Amino acid sequence: MESTNHGEGPVAASNRRYIPLNDVLPPLETLVVAIEGSVDPDGVCCLSIPNRVLGDWANNREKNTSFVALANEYIVDEAITLNPEAARLEDILYRKSLGVVSKVRAARGVNRKNALLRSTTITILNGETISAADLQSELNEVTYLNEEADAFIEGLQEEVQDLKDALSEAQDSQNNPGGKIDAVSNRHARRKIQEVSEHANKALEFLSTYGLVAESLKVHTTSGKTFHIPFSDDAASENEDTVDLRVLYILDRYGIAQDATSFQPNQKIKVRISGDGAKFSRTSSFVLLSYAILMPVGRYLSGIGNHTIAVVKGAEDYDTISTAFAATFQEIDGLQQLGFVAVNGVSYNIELFFSSDMKFMLTMLGLNAANSIYACPKCTVHRDCRWDVSKPESYYSTTMARTLVTNRRAFASHGRTAAVHQGSVNRPLTAIPVDHMMIDELHLFLRIFDVMLRNLIKMSEPQTQQLVAYIRSCGVSFTIWESESSDGKVEWTSLTGEAKKKVLKLLPSKMKDIPLPNAFLDDVVQLWKDFEVLYNLLSSETPPPNAADDIHLKAKRWIQLFLRIKSDGHQKKFVTTYFHVMVYHVPDAIRQFGNMKQFSCQGVEKHKDDSKRNYFSSNHWDAPAEIMLAEHRLELLQQYAREKRHYTKHAAAYWHEGGMQEMRSQMRETLKY
Repeated sequence: MESTNHGEGPVAASNRRYIPLNDVLPPLETLVVAIEGSVDPDGVCCLSIPNRVLGDWANNREKNTSFVALANEYIVDEAITLNPEAARLEDILYRKSLGVVSKVRAARGVNRKNALLRSTTITILNGETISAADLQSELNEVTYLNEEADAFIEGLQEEVQDLKDALSEAQDSQNNPGGKIDAVSNRHARRKIQEVSEHANKALEFLSTYGLVAESLKVHTTSGKTFHIPFSDDAASENEDTVDLRVLYILDRYGIAQDATSFQPNQKIKVRISGDGAKFSRTSSFVLLSYAILMPVGRYLSGIGNHTIAVVKGAEDYDTISTAFAATFQEIDGLQQLGFVAVNGVSYNIELFFSSDMKFMLTMLGLNAANSIYACPKCTVHRDCRWDVSKPESYYSTTMARTLVTNRRAFASHGRTAAVHQGSVNRPLTAIPVDHMMIDELHLFLRIFDVMLRNLIKMSEPQTQQLVAYIRSCGVSFTIWESESSDGKVEWTSLTGEAKKKVLKLLPSKMKDIPLPNAFLDDVVQLWKDFEVLYNLLSSETPPPNAADDIHLKAKRWIQLFLRIKSDGHQKKFVTTYFHVMVYHVPDAIRQFGNMKQFSCQGVEKHKDDSKRNYFSSNHWDAPAEIMLAEHRLELLQQYAREKRHYTKHAAAYWHEGGMQEMRSQMRETLKY
């Protein structure tokens, strides 16, 4: 007599439901679960399971082994993997297997044989499978995280070794490498006394734990000569070495200052990392990484507020940056993970940001070029949808937002279509979150201004010389000429950032006299005026409380006005990534971090100019090292810099309204005669 067992483990032979097998039936081990197409529109596919297999599962499956797991072992070529958490599928397989056992028990002879030869079809719905691509993506993610962990551990080991080496060097440096004080000149003896003072000051730091302060040290030589060494800087008199330092500073003629701001231990310090490529000469290109502390306000906008982290001679591409700066990025990621830095035994909380132009930022995130289909560093907007400003403000920062995790997963699927990898062609280079990768407001202004100026030149053809005259009247040097190449394209002077801001401010009031088509003259004038208002608002260091909402609304209206002008250069395809960023991502950044000015690369550009001067003052044998050494030397000598005199510009017409340019033109005309 047969008994019922619900699969809680093997049972005794006398109680097991046996399905009689005929010699004509194929061996059980040759049977597989086949995959068929699904008739159900909600189905992914169908499984065709031989009844003999279902019966064997019902009789012989072991304890804690699910039917889904057994099915995965029988699926042909492992084409798909069933989800072990699919409860509906587990229940169906359980009931179907019991049903097969009941039918076989009730059948006799040929009917039993036919029942065993048949197959049962089960529909697999969405969510009940795990695709090979998903498994591979998870495997790639785990592999990548393991590699990161190994690299981080290796970096820590190297840091420990560096600390040991530094400690050994510090101990060795305290020994006197030269002759004794009695055996050297007076000038050399003073230098040795200074070294003794520094070593003794460090050795006596423990006195502060007792509430004691060492003011001086009295020593004498073996010959009986006594030296009184003061520890106070005020007590030290100036010697001839000070003059040497001043001369050395004058030779360099510029400086990089240490950040003299005092911070509280519980105060969060914002640190901005920046990167940029620079062509120092016709044949020499460099890539620089720098940092700036975003306090005090305004210091980071100057060259002395930015400090070089690393320099490499090479092209500004992913291979060069990822290889040359690998150790630097590991240290940055370590700081990002720790969230603090220790200085003289005191811990300071830090918050890391990254800011650069669009090309360098896309490289840091492992994304494709700025002219690719998915070129926004913040979201996955398609190139053909950048002009569409009908979406709500939060749409691209939530539904389509990029993160480091999504970028890594998209990179794992690289090799498929662009719609799958969405521009992620490389791994991100740092662990700084995407919401802390900030758009540079300066380059945003420069690139959008370039589009507006290009369109203005096209609309003024063939009477471009009148436009040149009006732009020059704004106080900038400007020329339009025809290219020397065979294509005959029109080229014009590349204006500096300050010159572009001056043209943006003064030119709209003069556009009425520029020969432009009357059909959209008013719209062009309004476009320039609105962009000036918009840029002044988004670049303010102290924006009003409602600035984020105001910028979003004004930027939407500005793009709509841009597209309303029916002329060449105002089509949807000319709405670049910077346009989209201005509408949807700048307001979010202002709302989250207060203002965009602190992430401006204005100081980075000035710092790059300083590094370029260092390059030309070097012997070019090891230019990157010489650039950093000169910068560090000037940082140490900053106290000897000459203070600039304050000058107030009273004549606004001369400095800001073209008076200086007009006077220079008159001087040139005078020199002709």
